[in-house]
Amino acid sequence: MSENLKTYLGRLQGNSCRMTEYRCVRILASILVVVGLTTGPLFAARPIPRLAVWMEVSANLLTFASREQIAGVLDRARAAGVTDIIPEAKNAWGFVNYESTFAPHIRTSTVPRTRPPAYDAPATWFPADIDPLQVVIEEAHARGIRVHAAVNVFGEGLNAAQVGVVFQRPEWMTRHLAADGRLVPASEVGVIAFANPANPEVQLYELAIIQEVVARYDVDGVVLDRIRFPDGSSDFSDLSRAQFEEWLGRPIERWPGDILAPNGGQMVQGPFFPLWIAWRANVIRQFVRAAERVVHGVKPDASFSAYVGSWYHTYWNEGVNWASAASTPDLPWVTPEWKEAAIGDLLDFLMPGLYFIPLTQGDAMRAGSAPWMSVEGSALMARDLLNGGAPPVGALLVSLYEHRPEQFRAALDAVFRIHGAAMLFDMVYLELYGWWDFLTVAARPGP
Repeated sequence: MSENLKTYLGRLQGNSCRMTEYRCVRILASILVVVGLTTGPLFAARPIPRLAVWMEVSANLLTFASREQIAGVLDRARAAGVTDIIPEAKNAWGFVNYESTFAPHIRTSTVPRTRPPAYDAPATWFPADIDPLQVVIEEAHARGIRVHAAVNVFGEGLNAAQVGVVFQRPEWMTRHLAADGRLVPASEVGVIAFANPANPEVQLYELAIIQEVVARYDVDGVVLDRIRFPDGSSDFSDLSRAQFEEWLGRPIERWPGDILAPNGGQMVQGPFFPLWIAWRANVIRQFVRAAERVVHGVKPDASFSAYVGSWYHTYWNEGVNWASAASTPDLPWVTPEWKEAAIGDLLDFLMPGLYFIPLTQGDAMRAGSAPWMSVEGSALMARDLLNGGAPPVGALLVSLYEHRPEQFRAALDAVFRIHGAAMLFDMVYLELYGWWDFLTVAARPGP
């Protein structure tokens, strides 16, 4: 980690840094200058997966706890034709799976897992003498499998257990507009407590994690997940208001009513709503651009990618324009500012989650849904939206196909036919269902 990042992080840990003005751009720019980063075309030789498998921390923790278990599952992955694995370096609620100098390790977690594979709180049993990310890298590389470390960026707390960084720093939490008009913290909304993506301190913390992973581990790539706002009801904090008004160039007289206002259990969009969602997308693009520079400043040949939900028509809820700039579609809520916030041009590849049960567009229409609400339809849409940008690697949620192995096989075939590459979430389901043999499709030549 560069000395300036250490300094900034030390200020955060010392609880002395309280930035209430809009200084994010200047601070991030100083980081980029320190590490000597420059913009430029994507590196031609960066690896793009043919068949990747995700390894979520909690679901695979029993495997991560043992070199023998890691070696065994990677033997099965290699035999099935897996080319790349994606172990989470940081999970959805902010605990890391590597030896960090500042972020909380999963072995300190007091949260047990109650569904299969179940286990007691990691703090009571997870070994202190294993670095899971390092062992995965060693064992995967020994088998010719590439490793892309996944970082769940803005998820920083687990609400049910009240654990995570945002419970130590509540000022980092997103603020949500509730149906009754109250502004409530992230600790009262959903499963995962999000940190505010617009908060400069939060951005510095997340960039420090990304830099730490890339600088200390021989990863082949980095995948960003949860590079988003939690939903359309956030973030209505004073900090975000100040940033939005500065970006807009004028004050908002009725806050938050000129953006969103509750009415009879529904949210009514105000006159500034289209610009509001564009500003949120601009915040995400700014962060992704900074993260790309951090990754490639340390390791120019590492792949830089991301996971997003494929449901683009409603993804303004999450504040992300994951299309390429040239292919951003004209939809009722799309503004020139939204188009300028595209991130599809900043990535080496993008993994859209094709998380639908209908296989074909016809299947979706017969079920009364839009054609894109199918594996085939969302894969085709992602290909079109990313035209001229990052190539898509379609992601399938394996658990959707439990007890339906033939439908899983057909979905995987469709993704390979349209994208020529696939990612499967998650390895634990391939283990639980015994479905490694179904992946032999990956051995076929690509399109």
